[in-house]
Amino acid sequence: MKKILLTGLLALFVLIWSGPAFAASIDQLQRQVDLMADEIESFKFDKGSVGSKHDRVKVHGYGELHYNNKLDENGGNTEIDQHRFVIGVHAILADWIHLNAEIDFEHAAQELEFELAYLDFLIDEKFNARAGVMLLPVGLLNEFHEPNLFWSVERPEFQSKIIPTTWSGAGAGIFGTPVEGVNYRVYFVNSVQSIRPTGFSTGGGSGGSGGEGGRFRSSSGIRSGRQQINELVAEDFAAVGRVELTRLLPGLQLGFSFYAGNTTQGFIDEGGFILLLEGDVKYRLHWFEMNASIANIDVSDARAINAFCASAAGNCTADIADNIFGWNVQAGVHVPQLLGMNTSHDVVVWFMYEKIRPQDSVPTGTPTTAGVNFNVYQAGITYLPIPQVAIKADWKHQRFDNPNFAVGQVGKAADTVNLGIAYMY
Repeated sequence: MKKILLTGLLALFVLIWSGPAFAASIDQLQRQVDLMADEIESFKFDKGSVGSKHDRVKVHGYGELHYNNKLDENGGNTEIDQHRFVIGVHAILADWIHLNAEIDFEHAAQELEFELAYLDFLIDEKFNARAGVMLLPVGLLNEFHEPNLFWSVERPEFQSKIIPTTWSGAGAGIFGTPVEGVNYRVYFVNSVQSIRPTGFSTGGGSGGSGGEGGRFRSSSGIRSGRQQINELVAEDFAAVGRVELTRLLPGLQLGFSFYAGNTTQGFIDEGGFILLLEGDVKYRLHWFEMNASIANIDVSDARAINAFCASAAGNCTADIADNIFGWNVQAGVHVPQLLGMNTSHDVVVWFMYEKIRPQDSVPTGTPTTAGVNFNVYQAGITYLPIPQVAIKADWKHQRFDNPNFAVGQVGKAADTVNLGIAYMY
């Protein structure tokens, strides 16, 4: 219809204004119409249409809304939270250079996080380069943390207190698939920061996360050592990497990750070297699916770190562990497949257990912090009408290791009912 209309308009123009055009051939006229149609499409693309025929720029993202009803006797608040809305861009700058970027608007856009922005240089399937602000390849969830890719409403505690998802770093590295069924990523990035001097600034911007970083904490391990890439101190760097084996058995994937680097950023003589080692497994057989992860973090010079934090020069807690440890295991049943139903809908009934020990051991003379180490028992149901949408409900029971906690104290065993909706686009 578009070409017919353009042909008619062009013919009318020719009849009125150009007598000699009667001699023009039909083929010439058709070429002019095609050229005008191409110009219209190019104009639409220039005005920002992502769906052009070239598909050089695409927008993607995800979001999640949470309802958390805390049932413990301390009377914790029942909350509802638009936890995340993320906008991402993938741009093909050249056939072999791609740009990926994401900005995360958290808690109804009251907090802003710069999640990633990096360039991929696609050289060969076996060897490629990457540079910029990247998600670190540690564990199952950090690189691929879209909320409809995991079953619980909130991310598992293992991916919060042990591996600090979402975890980004600025630097460069390599990645590829040297042989079928083996994937690797190795990066060199800015390191986390274990100690925070009095008066320390995490940068010149604003945001909920930027002003709270730059120190380890007993309650969350190395998590608060992350910082936004905002004028941060970069005296220390770290190596991080991951290998995945995907073809050992049908439906099975094994993964191994590491992170190693100093963390005190030159504020004290000791380096505060940390070594994180992680292993994980995913398995799917028909209607049954499971995954499990385990990680151990050694923190060198924890006694010196705590001594600095206890002094007037430190603005950090003096209860940092010298070893952090945790693991979890999760299993689920895909109900429609179990019942032999012919449907694209999915319903997963699942159970998860987690052992979380941000203070697995502490240096001599460092007190343990009550309520830090705990176990999690969690069960739920997740409905996916399509793979990009998940409706979730779960019950979570936390039982703290410290036997001194009695009913009514902060940090006692606690129960939470969680509801959530999640989506990708």
